[in-house]
Amino acid sequence: MSSNRLAELELEARREAALQSVTAGLSSAATREQILQAILADGSRVLASSAAAAYLLTADGTTLALVARHGLSDELARSLDGLALASNYPVARSMREGLPVWVSSRASLTQDFPEFERATSGVFERQAVVALPLRQRGAVVGGLGFAFPEEHPFDKGERAFMTTLAERCESAMERAQLYEESQQARAAAEQSRAEAEALLRFNEVVAGILAHDLKNPLAAILMNARLLRDADLERARAVGARIVTSGDRMSRMIDQILEWTRLRAQEGWVRLDRTECDLRTITDDVVAELRASKAEVPIAVEARGDLGGHWDADRLAQVVSNLVGNAVDHASRPGVRVALDGDGDEVTLAVSNEGLIEEDLLPVIFEPFRGRATGSTLRGRGIGLGLYITRQIVLAHAGRVDIQRGPDTRVTFIVTLPRAPS
Repeated sequence: MSSNRLAELELEARREAALQSVTAGLSSAATREQILQAILADGSRVLASSAAAAYLLTADGTTLALVARHGLSDELARSLDGLALASNYPVARSMREGLPVWVSSRASLTQDFPEFERATSGVFERQAVVALPLRQRGAVVGGLGFAFPEEHPFDKGERAFMTTLAERCESAMERAQLYEESQQARAAAEQSRAEAEALLRFNEVVAGILAHDLKNPLAAILMNARLLRDADLERARAVGARIVTSGDRMSRMIDQILEWTRLRAQEGWVRLDRTECDLRTITDDVVAELRASKAEVPIAVEARGDLGGHWDADRLAQVVSNLVGNAVDHASRPGVRVALDGDGDEVTLAVSNEGLIEEDLLPVIFEPFRGRATGSTLRGRGIGLGLYITRQIVLAHAGRVDIQRGPDTRVTFIVTLPRAPS
C-alpha cells in the first residue's frame, strides 16, 4: 500500500474518532442552545478554526439570532447578531439556499461577501469560511459558521466530514426538541384527565428519539461509503455506490418513521409525495437489497402489463420491503413469489409464501403490536408494526390490502392500487 494511501486512511481514522468525540459531547446537552454551543466548542477544536458562530431562525422567519459562539468577542458578537436572512453573509446565504457555502480564500471572501468583510475587518483572523445549514423536520432552522486563520482548500473528504458534523448537530437538536415535547406530554398526562392519551403521545415521541439516535452510526457509514465510492478501483466504487444507495434509503425510512410518529401523535394522516413511478422498478430495487442480505432464500418476481402510476415511490418501497421481508422471515419453507399485474385499471402486488396465519391472529393482523395481544407463534419476531404501517400507506394511496389463504398452506398478501388519486 502506498504511503499516500496510508496517510489517507490515517486521516479518515482521525476524523472518525473526532466525530465520535463530538457525538459524545453532544449527548450531555439538553437544549438546542446547549447543543449548538457544544458543537462549536468541539468542532472548533477538531477543525482548528479560529472562530465559530451558530444561528437560529427567529419565529418570523426573516432574522438570524446568534445563540452560540466560540472565539468571538462580545463586541463582534453584537455586530453579528440579528442578521437579516436576506443579507449577504455566508451563513445567511447557506440558510437561504439550504446548501453549504465554501469560501477557501480571503480574496474570495472580499469578492463574494463584501458586507461580511466590512463587518469583521481587523477583528479576528479569517482567511477562509464555511457555512452549513441546519434542518429540523425537513426545514432549515439555523446555520453554523466556522472561520479559519489560513486559506483552506476544503477537499472532498473534509467537506464530507463537515457535512456529517452538521448532521450530527441536527440529530441532537431534533432529539432535544422531541425530549422537550415528551416532557411536556408527561406533565400534561399528570395534570390532565385524559392521562392515557397523553402517555401514548409520550411513548410515541420516545420512539422518535430512538429513531433519531440511529442516525449517528448511519452518518458514519455514509461518510465512509462516499469515500469508498470515489476510490480508484471500479469494484470499490460499485460497492460504495450500493452502500450509499442503501444507506440513503435507510435514512429516508428513519425520517418517515419520525414523521409517522408525529402524525400518529397528532392523529394525523400519512403525507404522500406523489410522482410518476413504476412499481416494477421499485420492487426490483427492494428485492435486490433483500437478496443481498438473504442470499439463501429464493425470491421470484413476475410482472406483466403497465406497472406505472402516480404514487409515492419511497412509501411503496416500504410496503414492498415489509411484505417481502415478512414472507422471507415467516415462510415454513424457503421461497417467496412476488407477482405484479398491471393489465387492468388498477395495479396489484401479490406476495406469497408457504406459511400459516393462525385464526386468532387474522382479526388483528394489521393492528400495531399484535404479537403481544395474542398467543400467536409469531410473537417475538418483531414488534408488529410492519403490516400496520403497510396498510396505512396503502390506504393513503386509496388502495387496499387483502389476505388469501390457500388449501396448500400458501399465504398471499395482495395490494391493490389505483394508478392516480381520485
